[in-house]
Amino acid sequence: MEKSNSKQSALVVFTAGAFFFYSFIQMTLFSTEAMKLFFMSQLSLVNTAAFGNFAGTFLYGTVLFLIPAGIMLDRFSVRKIILLMVLLDVLCVLGMAFTRDAFTASVLRFITGVAHCIAFMAPFRLAPRWFASKHLAMVSGLLVAFAVLGGWVSGAPLLALINSFGGQTAMIMNGILGVVILLVSLVFLKDYPVGYQAAGESTVQLSLLDGLKLAAKNLQNWLAGMYIGFLNLAVLLLGAMWGTTYLKFVNPEFSEATFTGIIGMIFIGTIIGSPLSGLISDRLKSRKKAMIGGGILSLLVMLLIIFPPVTSAGFFYVLFFLLGLITAAQSIGYPVIAESNEDRVLGTANGLSAVVLMGIGAIGQPLFGVLIELFGGGADASTEQLQAALQTSIWIMPLAFVGAILCSVLLKETFKPEA
Repeated sequence: MEKSNSKQSALVVFTAGAFFFYSFIQMTLFSTEAMKLFFMSQLSLVNTAAFGNFAGTFLYGTVLFLIPAGIMLDRFSVRKIILLMVLLDVLCVLGMAFTRDAFTASVLRFITGVAHCIAFMAPFRLAPRWFASKHLAMVSGLLVAFAVLGGWVSGAPLLALINSFGGQTAMIMNGILGVVILLVSLVFLKDYPVGYQAAGESTVQLSLLDGLKLAAKNLQNWLAGMYIGFLNLAVLLLGAMWGTTYLKFVNPEFSEATFTGIIGMIFIGTIIGSPLSGLISDRLKSRKKAMIGGGILSLLVMLLIIFPPVTSAGFFYVLFFLLGLITAAQSIGYPVIAESNEDRVLGTANGLSAVVLMGIGAIGQPLFGVLIELFGGGADASTEQLQAALQTSIWIMPLAFVGAILCSVLLKETFKPEA
């Protein structure tokens, strides 16, 4: 049927997106040293290993509950699930503001990770119900940009709050923001447009096992998940972990502020590139062409990073911005999944694809460290040996982008101009 494209559609889908934004703040909560130090003091964590175990419980919750969360979104009201999870998120955030027990804080952090599964998938679950295919990539790109903005909020703005009011007050304000989003969700969230019925789809609800089988048998879900995961390695490897290490050897004269600024351009590029890539896909009336182009251009930019003609800071600012801008084509993978599955199994399909894309990141981050050691960059390595090991290990990125190109070539076109 013709989807609604009214202001109400935007209000519904981007209200769900506000939860994604809020949950992204919780995921990246410890991006500043100030917040890390607050929790280490509050919970009496004596070393970084103990803090790492506490912080990591978020991802444990996310990875363990991705598929169950997808199944829940298929079988129950998306609106009710979002409202429940926002409430849980707020209670956990406020609980972490006051508790001084590390175990209790870890359980609360784990629950916020579980809530992130819903925050991550629910907007993409609702979008195909409220928007036509010709707008879906643009909407998905805007949702990703909205979420990544949460990562920025957990940086400089949250640091300013901590410096002005202290860590506990900053966490209470974090909880209050969640209450505002909960109230907005109560007012604007709806499951379906009036009279919605997905054309050509069965209304019979599948059993749990049959739904999983249907999602798993769809090659599109695996290919789209791998495409997103391969392009997302730019953020996970260079943006979140190894980028500054690599840049130190590219140009030892860079200051720490310069390293941080260059890496930050990946996130700025992603915020701009996510809706832009969606707009390009919708204008081309093709998911496949835009995804292939995104993969090829990402590969070219990465090769320039590995073989830079100059090593000035300005050049790397531009390259890392372009890397974020172009790898944001990963956001087109979400409408591909939406357009490749029946509404009754879309949540399960999103959960399955999320396991694939997050699995690639979970393997890629430690693998890069293993490769550095394997190629002679261990603890006793000289500066020259470590530099050589980094220059060899960084080839994991071009290989990932080649993988993304292959996935996009194998994908079937899903754009529906009549939808």
